[in-house]
Amino acid sequence: MNVKSLMVSIVLSFSLLGCQSTKLNTAVIDASEYSVDGTLLTKYSNLVVTDELEGRFYYTGSDFDDWLLGEAYRKINFTYHPDSGENIILTDVRTMQLNWIHADSVTIFVGKEKIVANWKEGRYTNTSIVDGGSLGNTVYTHEHFKIPLSMQDAKKIATASPDTVTIRFYGEQGYVDEKIHPMTSWENLLGVINLAETTKLK
Repeated sequence: MNVKSLMVSIVLSFSLLGCQSTKLNTAVIDASEYSVDGTLLTKYSNLVVTDELEGRFYYTGSDFDDWLLGEAYRKINFTYHPDSGENIILTDVRTMQLNWIHADSVTIFVGKEKIVANWKEGRYTNTSIVDGGSLGNTVYTHEHFKIPLSMQDAKKIATASPDTVTIRFYGEQGYVDEKIHPMTSWENLLGVINLAETTKLK
């Protein structure tokens, strides 16, 4: 698959997130050409997205997903499509700043190792409002990059200590380093990998 085709697949993956069922429908999986470990499906049911109309399913999860704040502070999202034909984890990373960085590339470090170096494809932007209670609301800007990672590289991130992960966004004025939220949990990222690795053709 060339880079252009892969990026189209990635864009569709993330644009369709809100169009499919987040309630686990095991009938979709049972009717597919794949088998998935039932214990893992139960454990990670919140990470499984099923599309009843097309008979498809995929896995998606973020480093920060709080019941109250949702994904307001997430920095990393993993997505895996069993039917993609590619053994890759689609990875979405983002800034969370008060002002636009106008980033043109991103590097992901684990410690000092560069897992991703100056990736420039799949950039998009948006904003979010964080409720500060009596202090009022704060509008944050977000600059995203969508990156296809090998299973091996995705594992390096998901099995690292969160405080060793740095996401560096480069722009004309230099760079901004993003660190993972201190209340983050790697469980969802690991869950996507565990599900991906145990999903097999029947």
